[in-house]
Amino acid sequence: MCRQTYLTLSHVPEFIHWLATELDTESRFKHQYVNRKTNQKWSCSSLYDAFEKYCWNHPGSARLGFNPGKCSSSNGIALSTLCQDLISAAGSDSRTLDATIDVMRWGGVTARNADWLKANEAGLGRMLQGVQAAIDAGDDQAPVLRAKKLRFNSGMTKVYSLLCKDFIIYDSRVAAGLGWMVVKYCQAHGLCKVPEALRFPWAAAKEGKNALAPKRRDPGIGGLKFKGLRSGQQHAMWNMRASWVLSSVLAHPGAAGSRFQSVATPNDPLRALEAALFMIGYDLGEQRLVLAA
Repeated sequence: MCRQTYLTLSHVPEFIHWLATELDTESRFKHQYVNRKTNQKWSCSSLYDAFEKYCWNHPGSARLGFNPGKCSSSNGIALSTLCQDLISAAGSDSRTLDATIDVMRWGGVTARNADWLKANEAGLGRMLQGVQAAIDAGDDQAPVLRAKKLRFNSGMTKVYSLLCKDFIIYDSRVAAGLGWMVVKYCQAHGLCKVPEALRFPWAAAKEGKNALAPKRRDPGIGGLKFKGLRSGQQHAMWNMRASWVLSSVLAHPGAAGSRFQSVATPNDPLRALEAALFMIGYDLGEQRLVLAA
């Protein structure tokens, strides 16, 4: 399905309009949870507040010359540098391998991904270019995106978010945050089921099966249900659709005055909105209990 067709499906324009006009509300998007690593409570009063409280501990890179850090500015510098490294590596499989593994290190997803990248070094640059071209063309049914050998997971979404235009990182946390907002839209409009075009798939947090306080990433409540996220074609398709929706929200006249429009470089409005969803999506547990009460 092409971008133009998807954006006209039932409830998609309405959701975009609703979110654009609600983007800076100080009440609708409050959230809180306890960070399992620090045992500290995290909370936000709005989506922009969630972005301002963004935190991701990333390593530095001696090869690329950026330092470790955890705030949105530090991560923005790291991602901008990683992006330029990926672009300049085009045409060289060995340089593309180094660049993609560094992206995995930034995202904390080197396990298995690095092994796959090394095993598929021959032709890696050409493969990335082919998938990038299909994503940028805006057709989620392009042959290269439907191929059984397509590798598209929480690691590769980070790579393509740096290579492709207006393309977000769609991992379990961002998916949870986006689904959380869809639920709020459904509740505000009295919908008993999630519209098919807005059923953004979710994925469970990576933690032990016997975790004492498991994090909730499933945004579903009652009859408002979402499917599970599968790697490969389905992940790529919904990553594209999520990117189309969020970029359309930011381009909507209703979002013209949003604080997201004036984020400082090296971040940009779409990356900032993605970061807000990432923070909210860490754990939907407390919010789910409030809504279900």
